[in-house]
Amino acid sequence: MKKKPEHPPVLRTDLLPSNLTAGKRAKVLDLLAAYRRGAVLLGREQWRLFFETGRFDKIHDVDKKTFAAVMGAANRVQMCRYQVVGQLKGWVSNRANEFRDVVNRSSLPPETKHRLHVLNRMGAWFVRADVAMRETGEVIPREVRRLARSIMRHLMSRHRRPDLSRISLRLDHRAASLAAPVKATQGGRVRWWLKLSTMEPGKRIAIPLLDYEYHARRAGRTIDGIQIHCDREGRLNFGVVTDIGEACARSRAEYDGRGVLALDFGLSTLLATSEGQLLGRDWLKRLRRYDALLTMIAASQQRAGKKPRRSRRYRAFVEDLRGFLRTEIGRVLNKLVADGRPEELVLERLDFCHPDLSRRMNSLLHRCGRAVLRSKLADLADRFGVAAVEVNAAYTSQTCSSCGYVDRRNRAGRSRFRCLWCGKELHADLNAASNIGARRARPIGSVFVGKAAVLAELVREFGERRMRAYGPRRTGSRGAPVDPRETNPYFGGMPSSVVRSSGRRKASRKSVSAPAPAAA
Repeated sequence: MKKKPEHPPVLRTDLLPSNLTAGKRAKVLDLLAAYRRGAVLLGREQWRLFFETGRFDKIHDVDKKTFAAVMGAANRVQMCRYQVVGQLKGWVSNRANEFRDVVNRSSLPPETKHRLHVLNRMGAWFVRADVAMRETGEVIPREVRRLARSIMRHLMSRHRRPDLSRISLRLDHRAASLAAPVKATQGGRVRWWLKLSTMEPGKRIAIPLLDYEYHARRAGRTIDGIQIHCDREGRLNFGVVTDIGEACARSRAEYDGRGVLALDFGLSTLLATSEGQLLGRDWLKRLRRYDALLTMIAASQQRAGKKPRRSRRYRAFVEDLRGFLRTEIGRVLNKLVADGRPEELVLERLDFCHPDLSRRMNSLLHRCGRAVLRSKLADLADRFGVAAVEVNAAYTSQTCSSCGYVDRRNRAGRSRFRCLWCGKELHADLNAASNIGARRARPIGSVFVGKAAVLAELVREFGERRMRAYGPRRTGSRGAPVDPRETNPYFGGMPSSVVRSSGRRKASRKSVSAPAPAAA
């Protein structure tokens, strides 16, 4: 009986170049093209199953001969189906998260919300049969199921479905195997020889994979199998997968995490912490340079009636931008973990947008930046066990971290914060980071709470706090000349009534506690 590993697998992929001959390159491209054609056909089959049964099925193998004829071998069909189903499930899972947020923010009755959440958890948006509640056995009404279908269709229409015609080729040990070089090393450059099956039955080719320093220092066990991808420039990359679970288990055991660190990500300054650190201050300048170059190339392409993605320079700058994001975000988070050694990171749900950047640049940052950040946070969790918690960041940039007063006028510019109530002044990102850290254990810190509910709670809490100075047109611990709540739409007409009621409470307490005057 095979013994199970003592640690969970942690997989990392390194893309290795190759100096394969033109004949071997042509055979690899033929295999990749056939694999992608099969992926498109399998995707159509899986979408049909999804809308008929509400499920993807990775073992649905009805038409074996057709797919095997397209891809050249039955085992490749199975590998491709697993990969296609994994991509489609991931895409639908993201839509399910959006479905949950839409329902939470809606004004529907609580009972309808609960039924919609049940349908969402079960993935039964398009199931045609009756769906029953697991707790009570009650059948969910048709109108609720119809509403769930409408919401899901709307969310799916807002996003492009996965492009399976550009899928990478992933083969396991049945179709690809790695062997360390014995003699043919090309002067020590060859790290692996890949034995790959081709479209010709029983025919295999040997492909040299060249090494580089980062992969050579990768600790772990190399897994048999390969990933092959061809980019838009026609370059072939071979992904070698390594299991670093044992090394991660050791680093987690040695890591001595302590405390919680709150982070505020921005584009003016990359990152501000609840401990007063500002990291990546030149981040926006670099992004503006990328923005100017990409805008110039895109405008030139559009004048010529072409799409910007067809420009080699445009694609090169986009790849350079992605590399910059990976490098800078990884550098900053690695420094925080190495210096501060936090046990938990608290951060907001990011959108990576800035008003000084173009719409094109904000779109690139939104797609690339969030993916890079999630990947790095997952890597820190694997390596050191550092947990990452998302909190609701509504009004954190407008709320004073000292007195709790919320007002959009508290922002004195994009980088300065000055509270109109207590007069506290500090960097706006540092103030937001402190508020993010304070929300970790509060009900309004949940990402499922709407902005209106957050604002109502902030106003209520501030109204219940004990004020140091009360009086008409003079409030606050530092004696602000005018009560800012009188012109703050967040508080409405509350301030005057609060002041009057507080004065009545003080007077009533005074009249009760004072002794009665002696009779004449």
